Parts: sequence; structure tokens; C-alpha cells
Amino acid sequence: MTSGAQVAQEPATSTEYVGVSVPRREDFRFLTGTGTFSEDITLSGMLYASVVRSTLAHADIVSIATDAARIQPGVVAVFTAADFGDDEMGTIPTDWELPIMDGIPARYPLARETVKYVGEAVAVVVAETRVQADDAAYFVDVEYAERPAVVDAELATRDGAPLVHDQYERNTSYVWHLGTGDWDSMAAAADHTVDVRLVNQRVHASSLEARVSIADYQVGTGILTLYLGTQNVHVVRRNLSIAIGIPENRIRVVTPAVGGAFGSKLCLYPEDVIVSAASRRLRRPIRWAETRAEHFTGTSGGRDHIEQVSLAADKEGKIQALKVTTYANLGAYVSGMGAGIPVVSGMVYPGVYDIPVADVDIHGVYTNTSTTETYRGAGRPEAAYLIERAVDELAAKAGIDRVELRRRNFIQPHQFPYSNATGMTYDSGDYEKALDKALEMIGWDDRVAEQAAARAEGRIVGLGLSVYTEFCGFGDSFQLQLVGFDRATWEQSVITVTRTGSVIVQVGIDAAGQGHETSIAQIVATELGLDIDDVEVLQGDTDVVHFGTGTFNSRSMSSAGTSAALAARKILAKATRLAAHMLDVETDDVVYRDGVFSSGPQPEGRQVTFEEVAVEAWRGVDLPEGMEPTLKEIAVFDPPNFTSPFGVHVAAVEIDPDTGAVRIDRYVAVDDCGNQINPQIVTGQIHGGVAQGIGQALYEELAWDEEGQPMSTSFMQYPVLRAHHMPRLETGHTVTPSPVNPLGVKGVGESGAIGSQPAVVNAVMDAVRHLGVDNLDMPLTPAKVWTALQEASR
Repeated sequence: MTSGAQVAQEPATSTEYVGVSVPRREDFRFLTGTGTFSEDITLSGMLYASVVRSTLAHADIVSIATDAARIQPGVVAVFTAADFGDDEMGTIPTDWELPIMDGIPARYPLARETVKYVGEAVAVVVAETRVQADDAAYFVDVEYAERPAVVDAELATRDGAPLVHDQYERNTSYVWHLGTGDWDSMAAAADHTVDVRLVNQRVHASSLEARVSIADYQVGTGILTLYLGTQNVHVVRRNLSIAIGIPENRIRVVTPAVGGAFGSKLCLYPEDVIVSAASRRLRRPIRWAETRAEHFTGTSGGRDHIEQVSLAADKEGKIQALKVTTYANLGAYVSGMGAGIPVVSGMVYPGVYDIPVADVDIHGVYTNTSTTETYRGAGRPEAAYLIERAVDELAAKAGIDRVELRRRNFIQPHQFPYSNATGMTYDSGDYEKALDKALEMIGWDDRVAEQAAARAEGRIVGLGLSVYTEFCGFGDSFQLQLVGFDRATWEQSVITVTRTGSVIVQVGIDAAGQGHETSIAQIVATELGLDIDDVEVLQGDTDVVHFGTGTFNSRSMSSAGTSAALAARKILAKATRLAAHMLDVETDDVVYRDGVFSSGPQPEGRQVTFEEVAVEAWRGVDLPEGMEPTLKEIAVFDPPNFTSPFGVHVAAVEIDPDTGAVRIDRYVAVDDCGNQINPQIVTGQIHGGVAQGIGQALYEELAWDEEGQPMSTSFMQYPVLRAHHMPRLETGHTVTPSPVNPLGVKGVGESGAIGSQPAVVNAVMDAVRHLGVDNLDMPLTPAKVWTALQEASR
């Protein structure tokens, strides 16, 4: 027998799970109420924490009086920063420090000398019950000396603006320049130029379950277990280890059902550190559960960019140059990945267009607001909104049909891999194909004709589209390290075949509703030629999966899915070699299909089953020379580059002239995420993303007044999309496989949130532009639209 492990090239199974809408195996436990969320966890002897928070946006802490709180019923302890040394409660690490930043301001879990935003933690009360902790928190008396605050990122960069951090001479943490070529000369020679100021407002994840942290320090072993809903148990473990001085090998992080994350649960938060340090001090488990008001004021939001964008084009509408100045609000501190998001946004500002010259300046700015972090799309929705709004305005000003203008500027299929003028390389794409499909689905020409007839009747109707691309599956670790990205881009999978032939897959991603258990099982079952029910997927526990990079940037299938496929191929190669030994034939003569190894074409040859091979591997008595017992393999996949999903979204809207309310009559989404593992999950991800994008376009805004007081602390002030606001989505797909990974997948979790905002806003602007409304910033609330219509009619 040969020592090689070549597997026959024919498919391992007659049932291909990849590409099939297999029902999500996760859903049953949630539909039956048997899923476990963080707040469902109760430990023996558990205490409860309530956090006392700053009521001012910027102030010095004069004193904190805790005696009255300590004597309240059930109170076990009251802690301030003064009660912990740096070795017990140090600063919270960040994951992305750009090399040009003026350092990272220290962020302590409990404020020490000053507070920087309303909601910053200043003390924590620990009691026997949550009610007792909450009641006692009112007795903590904090005396402040108020200082001036600044909340607008653009205003914060001006001379004389209040400084958020005294150790720096300015609120601008960095100015990052991207681009190539000479904007001034291109603009001077251009036949058409357009300038647009855009505000991409702060929005919030508004997850089903707010954040919960349960810390349990066992003095006997010195092991700390932290239960929380997170997208990355391994990064939380690492950063928590740094913050509280417990080695990583003595920290276990477990995430049960997450209850919605969308990027907001990606980083280590102050409360995670607080309960961990308090549990170690008190030697009892402690739970902290966020109220909805705390969720709005303390959990990181997303977006919050003020952007000035200019385009220069020739007489035919070919865009020659792009200029952008962005003021990105970082908040009072640098959150986990907060600093890098504006930069990666700038790298896709040119979008799907072949623009040779770009001049981009991105200002990362501190303000007296809570931090910004990843939020579904994390930089790509901001980029798509910027370029698609600008292209629509260019079309209107130049008098060129907006569809035709886009066609004239598309990157063409033969140009891929394509490096744009701001430094991003796109792997593959065919934008015109997706555009044609979307226009056909909505009946674009007929809709335009219907729109003209409706306007003749006095109705306010509009038709808008967006063509977007993005980047997923963070790749090229070396290049990312050069810009300060302190997370890995690789992902590993470990596959173990039990003695009975069932399969356990351990992956380092953490599900928050994406269907990982189903999708990974589909990949592995297909690779191994087994029934999908024979495959179990484990994730979200650092004691079960020792290393991983987590769930963000729509990377799960391109990274973990690929590593799982590679590990499965290693398993099958070893199993084939062992089967050949059992059948006494050459390895190359083994045929494998549907869980059966044959010594020749099935069914004529002698056979052994996958289960029989597994038994032999675990017994380890009669193995090929040099083969070790067991069927267990690990595979690591580090993407060489990003993937580039893309798509076209089209919205038809009508505006009520009496109220300004926007109704979406039709919505078409055509998306290309490369090869699809589970089409039903893909469609579900598009639906969810579009819902959040429409929410930002029309309803949502996390805002502060000039003194830094939050104006959105409940769903009464922060309206999210309701079911009756959601149009029926008509979805379609094109398939352009990625060359970056062997599965050809690109990622889809954020696509809907990227294509939807500009499509909806462009539709509204199409409806009101002829009435004299030049520009509207999100959210396009009824009051805002109605006011603009009234002012334009005067």
C-alpha cells in the first residue's frame, strides 16, 4: 500500500448539503423556549451588581460618598476605583491602535479622577438581590465639578473646543490620508463637479437581550469563569487577562445564546471587568444585567460620521476623481475596534466605480459621548452611503441618467482583482449583471413611467437605487498588523471523530444568530460524506475551543468554514489510508461515497464503513506504519486577502404630503456573496440587514444635546423599525465565486445593511428633488421630510 493519502476526486456524498436550504438546527430550542441566555444562568451564592453612573458628560470627581449605600438592606459591598489597584483592575485594552494616533487615553472600568460621558461607571454596589443593589445605588453620593463638553465631531476639531482629554493638545486623535493622484488638477479640468455634505448619524444595535456579565471566581483553583453574550470569547479572555492580571489559562469565557449583537458585543466592556474584579474580591459569583437605559447610554453605538464628498467627472459622466473629508466620532475613549473602522471605511469610498484619483482625509475625533464600535457593516455602510448619494447627485446635476452614469463607471469583470485608489483590493465582481437583474425584477422602465403619471396626479413618489461593494473575511494579517490591527485574521477548526463514527467540530467563531451550527455542519457533512445529523458543532466556550478569532466582518464561512473544510479533508485522507489498510488495497484504489469505503467501484468491491474505520482508528491495534491512533485533525486558514461581496438594491417610495411619512412600496435586493452554503440563511441575513438599514434611513438616531445629555434613552426616543414599516422584500442573487478561499464564499451578514440606506434615501431624494429639496440627512423622519417640503414650497 502507498503511504500517501490521496482521496478519490468524485464527491464523498450523493447528498450535497452545501448549497441547500437545510433547516436551521438552532431554531428549535429558541422556538420552544429552551434556549439559554446569560440572564437564565443562576449560580449558587450569586450576588447582583448595580453600577452607579455619571450624570454629567464631563466633570471632575470631587468625592464619592458610599457609607449610606453600604448600610442598605442586603448590601455586601460598594466599590469605587480607589478600592482596586492596577493589578486588580487595570485599564481596558483596545484591539486597534493606529500607528499615527497620539496614544490611547487610559480607560478604567471605574472612573478615577474625571468622567468623560454621561453613563460612565463611577461605582458599583453589590447586594444579595438585584432590587437591593439597584435601591442602594441611589444612596451613593457623587460630587462633581462640571467641565465644558463637546459632542459634535466636527466642532470638536475646531480651535477653542473643550478638550476631552487634557493630556492631548487636540481632540483629533489622528488624521489618516488615503488616496493617490492630484485632486486639484482633476477638478480644475472637470466638466462636472458636485459637492455634498452628509451626516451618517449614530445608531444603536438595540439587541433583544441587553448586555449581561456573570463572573464566578473560584478561590480553590484560582480560575475565573465569565459568562456573557459576546461575539468573541477568546479576545474577551485575552483582554480581561490584561485588565485584571489573571493569566489566560485561568480564565474561562462562555457565551450562551447572545440575543442579538450586530457588532456591539464584540469588545470587552467596563462592566465585564468590574464584576470579574468584584467576584475575585468577594469570592462569590456576581451578575450584572444592563437595563435598557444603560444599553442606550453605555453600549457602544455605530456610524457617527460627518462627511464632505466631492466628485469630478468629464462631460460623458466618467468620474475622474473623488475627494472626501470625514469627521469620525470615536466617543470619549477608543473602544475595541473603534479607531480602525473609519479608516477601513475610507478604503472603500470609491465603491464599485473605477475612479483613478482619490484624496481622502479621515479625522478620528474624541467627544464627550459613549464609544463607537463595530455595528453591522462597520464602515462599509458609511462608504456605500457616501459614494451612492454622491453619484446620484452627480447624475442630477449633470443631467445624465443615474443608471447609465453607473454603467459608465463600473469596474469591469476583466479588471479583477482590482485595486482602487484608496488601497483596497477587490477579489471579483460583475456589477452590471447584478444591476440588470435588479432592474428587471422591479421593472425599472415601467416604474419610471408610473412615477411620471403619479406625479402628474400630485403624488410624491420616488425611485432609488444603490450599487455597493464591501470587504469581508479580514485577510492579509501582515498588512493589517502594519496599521495596528491587534487581532488575528486566521481561524482554526478541530474535528474529532468519535469511536462510533459521529463527528465533533470545534470552531473559534461565536454565533449570534447567524446559523453557524447549521452552516458548518453542512460543510463538514458534505466533505465527509456523512449525514448532517452525525455532525455536532461546538463554539463559544474557551474551555472547549481553545483559540479563535471570533465573529465579525462576515468572516465566519470564509475563515471558519474553510478551516472546517480543510480539517475534514485531513480526516478523510487519514480515514482513506486506514480503510485501504483494512481492505488490503492501495490507497489510490479506495473509492469513498456516502460513508462507505470500497476496494473498487461500488457496490462490487469489498467495503468498510466510516464507523468501522473510526473504531479501528480508536482501537489503534492494527494501523498502517507510522499512523497514530484516533481520527482527530486541526486545520488553520488565514485568508490571503479580503473578499468583496456586492449587490444592487432598489426602493420605490411614496411620501404623504400631509405628514411627511415615507412609505416603501417595493423593495428589491440582488446580492452576490459568492457561493452560498445555505440559501435560506443567506436570504434571512439579507432580510435582517435591510431591516436595520431602513431603520437607520428613516427612524433611528442616538443623539445628545449640547451639554452631552443623552436624548435617546429608551425606545420612546429611539424608534426602531416595526413590522408594519417593513416592505415585502423581493430578493435575488448572482453568484461570483471568490478566488480568496477554496469554498468560493464571500460573506453576507452585513450586505443588507449596506445596500439599503442609500437606496432608500436616494428614493426619497428622487421624490422631493423636483420640489426644491436639495439634501436631507438621515433619519428621514416624517417631521424632517414635512418641514423640508414646507420650506421648499415657500
